[in-house]
Amino acid sequence: MTQLDTSGTALPGTPADLAMPQAAAPTVASRSLLRERNARKEAESLLEKKSRELYDINQNLRQLNTHIEESEARYRTLVELIPDAIWIHADGKIIFMNPAALHLFGAHAPDQLLGTEAMQRIAADCHEQVQAGTYSDMAMAQLVPRKALRVMRVDGEQVEVEFFASRIWFNNADAVMSVAHDVTERRQHEKAIEHQATHDQLTGLPNRALFLDRLAHVIKRAERRNERLAVIFIDLDKFKQVNDTLGHAVGDELLRAVAKTLRHSVREFDTVARLGGDEFVILLDSPLGDTTPGMIAERIGTSLARPVMLAGQEHVITGSMGLSLFPEDGTQAENLLRQADIAMYRAKEAGRNGFQFFTQEMQNRLDARVTLEQGLLRALQRDEFVLHYQPQIDLASGRIIGLEALLRWQSPELGLVPPMQFIPVAEESNLITAIGTWVMDKACATLRKWIDAGVPVVPVAINVAASQFAHQDLEPMLQDVLAKYQLEPSLLEFELTESLSMDDPEASIALMHRLKAVGIAMAIDDFGTGYSNLSYLKRFPVDKLKIDQSFTRGLVNDAEDRSIVTAVIRLAHSLGLRTIAEGVETEGQLRLLAAQGCDEIQGYYFSRPLPEAEIVAMLKSGVVMDLGVLR
Repeated sequence: MTQLDTSGTALPGTPADLAMPQAAAPTVASRSLLRERNARKEAESLLEKKSRELYDINQNLRQLNTHIEESEARYRTLVELIPDAIWIHADGKIIFMNPAALHLFGAHAPDQLLGTEAMQRIAADCHEQVQAGTYSDMAMAQLVPRKALRVMRVDGEQVEVEFFASRIWFNNADAVMSVAHDVTERRQHEKAIEHQATHDQLTGLPNRALFLDRLAHVIKRAERRNERLAVIFIDLDKFKQVNDTLGHAVGDELLRAVAKTLRHSVREFDTVARLGGDEFVILLDSPLGDTTPGMIAERIGTSLARPVMLAGQEHVITGSMGLSLFPEDGTQAENLLRQADIAMYRAKEAGRNGFQFFTQEMQNRLDARVTLEQGLLRALQRDEFVLHYQPQIDLASGRIIGLEALLRWQSPELGLVPPMQFIPVAEESNLITAIGTWVMDKACATLRKWIDAGVPVVPVAINVAASQFAHQDLEPMLQDVLAKYQLEPSLLEFELTESLSMDDPEASIALMHRLKAVGIAMAIDDFGTGYSNLSYLKRFPVDKLKIDQSFTRGLVNDAEDRSIVTAVIRLAHSLGLRTIAEGVETEGQLRLLAAQGCDEIQGYYFSRPLPEAEIVAMLKSGVVMDLGVLR
């Protein structure tokens, strides 16, 4: 057993002393084992941590790959569905095409074009545009407008496109991606809009704007080459009659037929245009050669005069033409067109169905006419018109039974302007209605003044133009002026022209009956010089027929005029109407008229038209025409 000292401590050499080294050895080993165990745990923990990191990285890579695949799928779908054609080429060979590119190039399958030269798909004259439209990156390509060029289909047809290209990295190699948008449909739409803006929709001919543009360009060329040009302005004769009688659809059919005739009457490089309505114009381009503009105008006139079928019937349509020449008549497009228009109106005045060349005399006449028209307008504003009065004599008693109010224009600039000079201008410029209103008011105001002054008044005849008679305000205006001056309607007489029956006869007859009911007397003026329509004449509630002075003038020496006058007098009496002959200047005329039973006369034989003061003196004197020469 172990020995202890007195303090209880084991003594050396004793068994207790021998046991101590054996206990220390397991303690060191335990510590080493513990360190190993801790190190292993740390290694396992680190390994687990790295494993988790690798797992997370792997998961992220999988998600990224999935995202990339999805993006690539979406991009491919986008490329395949986009309407723009996209093709990619590397080393000059096509390596990719989307369906839109296949459609653009007219290919049925990619194999038709894959591996072929990319520049073969570009029109030969557009290769420079391709180079200019190819950029180093896509961002730069998006900043500039696309290039306009043409690509080639597999069948050889060319297609207009808007194009750009960008260098890209594709399939691990440098490549070029081309993008093109087919603009064929848009170009067609733009051309259609442009055509509508520059062409007549009915006939398909160029319109005024395009004609003037072409004429201006041709003038510049003619100036450089010292060439001549001609402009022919054509207006169809009596086209309005076709529209009014057969309808606008037939009128349109006629215009299309005329357009076709005109195109066939000139050369292919000449221009035929429609200005509007029934007006056409032709540009005869140089060189004219031996065929002069006049010969071409004659040929056009002959072609137009050929019968055409309209509404199942043959109709003959003629045209009046005016010609202007470059450089003789001007060097500006607008001027040449206007001068041809002036010449056309001269052709109409000359009897229609013909042509006239522009002359400076025509321009002078037009300028004078414009001056006259402007003067007429000022005359109304400045009260420059005056009325003269010519007595109307009863052949049974020789007494003055009426007066005709005749308009005179006392112009400060032009002097006393004859009615035959300004009345036609007033009628064409639509001033005749305003002038007619002035005449009616002035005549009624004068009658009122005479009555108030005790002058023995007689009815006053007023000339009413056809356009004024057709005016809707004529009847109420008459009622207003009669009320304004408190006049009896029987003191007024309207002298109407025969042309009233040609415009709207039923409306004219209805208005005449209303005027008759008011108490206004009416006479047909210048009977026999217009389009006499006896079927309407018998329905007109008129009181007199007025024999035109052109028949009266030849009464003594011309048997035909004498026969006409006799026939008119007998016709009037058979209808219960009185007759009055104007322009009676000689005793011989007076005798023959009286012998045929004419009721009244008017003319210089008894008195010229007199100003107001002189006619008042005559009425007050009670002068009577001597009828002794008739016995």
